[in-house]
Amino acid sequence: MSDLPVIRFYVYDTFSEIFFYKINDDEYKVMIDKVNKVSENLGQAIKEVSGVDFPRIAKKFSEIKKKDYAIEYTTLFFTGLGLKPLMPVESRRTFAISGEKQALRQYLDITSFYERRGVVPKVAGSFIHEPDHITTILAFMALLVREEIEERKEGKDFMKTVKEESEFLNRHVVNWVIDWARDVMSDPRANLFKVVCEELAKWIEFDYREISKVLPKVV
Repeated sequence: MSDLPVIRFYVYDTFSEIFFYKINDDEYKVMIDKVNKVSENLGQAIKEVSGVDFPRIAKKFSEIKKKDYAIEYTTLFFTGLGLKPLMPVESRRTFAISGEKQALRQYLDITSFYERRGVVPKVAGSFIHEPDHITTILAFMALLVREEIEERKEGKDFMKTVKEESEFLNRHVVNWVIDWARDVMSDPRANLFKVVCEELAKWIEFDYREISKVLPKVV
């Protein structure tokens, strides 16, 4: 499908926005507007190709207030409690499960991806997230897909970028985000983020299958 790269960009970009913690009302409104626009303009196309239901996410946001979002976000993602903490930071989760050595290896690997492109993890609004926070990871996936889209438009060879997307997806998304999302989904405190994580997990599983068809030998 020729529109799939565009869909991929907006999905990764919007999920990244959702997981970027919003402190003030203006930041929250910008996020809601983005979620609603993607839901209205691309929701049907996203569901047709991937089964991911963005209107469901938009509806859940419409049922809550900003204070509900803030309480749920901080309760789930700032406490860091449990054997496998829900804090959406790859190195912290890896440290809890596999120890310091593996966590450091993963952290150095992800920062090497950023450094190769001269990327500085996004700092926006009034909050700063770690380089391996889920919002930064998903934003980097969006950046890679946008690069692929530009190369396609210019008639350039885009397969090198697709290969890098696959490598990053395997090493810093698939390896922990789906498992983490399932932990969030099973947490009784999750309401909004239960829905968000259900759709995010479906998206990652879909995108992993699709990119594996293009580059089946990339690990």
